[in-house]
Amino acid sequence: MRENAVGLGKGGTVRRWERWSLQRRVLTLSAVAVTIAIAMGVAAYAVALDRILYAAALDSARLQGGDIVAAISSGEEPAAISISEVASRGALIQLVDASGRVVAASEPAEMRSRLTALAPPPGRIRTAQVTGLPGEVGEPYAIVAQGVRDPAGTAYVVVVATPLRVETDSVRTATVLLAVGSVLLLLLVLGLMRRTMRGALQPVERIRAEVDRITQVRGRGQITVPPSGDEISRLARTMNQMLARLDQSDASTRRFVSDASHELRSPLATIRAAIEVGKASDAPDPGRDDLILAETLRMQRLVDDLLTLAKADDGVPIAASEVDLDDIVHAEVRRLRALGEQEVRASIGAARVLGDRGRLEQMVRNLVDNATRHTTGAVGLTVGTSEGQVVLYVDNDGDPLPEDQRAAVFERFARLEQSRERDRGGSGLGLAIVRSIATSHGGRVVATETPTGDCRFAVTLPGTDDASSAPLSSAPERSRHGVGSPSP
Repeated sequence: MRENAVGLGKGGTVRRWERWSLQRRVLTLSAVAVTIAIAMGVAAYAVALDRILYAAALDSARLQGGDIVAAISSGEEPAAISISEVASRGALIQLVDASGRVVAASEPAEMRSRLTALAPPPGRIRTAQVTGLPGEVGEPYAIVAQGVRDPAGTAYVVVVATPLRVETDSVRTATVLLAVGSVLLLLLVLGLMRRTMRGALQPVERIRAEVDRITQVRGRGQITVPPSGDEISRLARTMNQMLARLDQSDASTRRFVSDASHELRSPLATIRAAIEVGKASDAPDPGRDDLILAETLRMQRLVDDLLTLAKADDGVPIAASEVDLDDIVHAEVRRLRALGEQEVRASIGAARVLGDRGRLEQMVRNLVDNATRHTTGAVGLTVGTSEGQVVLYVDNDGDPLPEDQRAAVFERFARLEQSRERDRGGSGLGLAIVRSIATSHGGRVVATETPTGDCRFAVTLPGTDDASSAPLSSAPERSRHGVGSPSP
């Protein structure tokens, strides 16, 4: 139970941390990191300063003890007198014999007890740092003990104890001043960081507020781009591009739904009217039944087209296999000639692609149906290869599309004004499906015109390696299927 409580507590802490603003989190982390760094820096400075001052005190004590050791070892003066000849400069000096008895001292009071138990042999030096001497508490000292032997062979230890009170006070004062200065510097840095972050995040907050306003009113709008040219400015431009795409997508969706509703309303109204007439009359009417069937088939084709486009939007993968596109085109030529409604001109060369045969058949059929609806005379089909690409031309004798409308004709439910006058049952989805199929096969389709000024739709698809031997030709030729015709 206790573990669960702890876990919940940690989770609550994490959740509270996540609810903090970005500015608060950055400032908190920065304050913690800088505080730790300052504390470590101040501590390192205090230790380093203490060691430096301690080393200086030891050097001073060695020099004093060295003078006494030199005087004793040379025999210039008796050992007890040599201490009085050296200025103590605030240090405590003792001369201790081999038995540990204090022989001489810089001051009479220091004769009572030894300053340290250090007893190095002659020629050796030992050092120590103590917090207090015997009989004294609270004052630190640096002690240097040097062994020496006089000319008579008597061994002594020269002890020099240098007080460290000044050094300790200096370290304490410097550490306090450095800590206070570091805290002030920390507050200054955090203040500057807070001001900088507020200035940096203010444009982001403004962008958020503008996007929120645009989202709430569901209208068009653009974000104000800061003139700084930095990351925030680039973010604002990217957001404007995204809003423009979303607005365009929303408009396309609304137009799509509106057009789909309009297209479905017409056959539904016809079917309803026919059914109501049938209910009013008990006599069978084959014409009415044919009308209902025709309108039902029209609705079915429209729903099938919508389903095809929906699958394309979802990115449904195609079943890839080698397909002879010339066979598909040849089948369309035979179908059109069997109908006998238009003159058909064909130039068919070997053309193989990698793709879905059913979708490619639908693509060709939609292009041919579009051509037959808008032609004033003949329909032309040309297929072949050019530089490793399979090219399909579907022409009709109608006027070519205006250049400013050649891209829009592939939009869903896009029927231009000139086509509305001559359209015979088209839903406006056929060319959109053609573009979707061509794109899914790695190709493209464009609306253009023939060299003679007629309307043309050109599809380019990646060809297979074995299809590169049948180049596209605009001259009249005999197809390998036995269909001879002049090219358009």
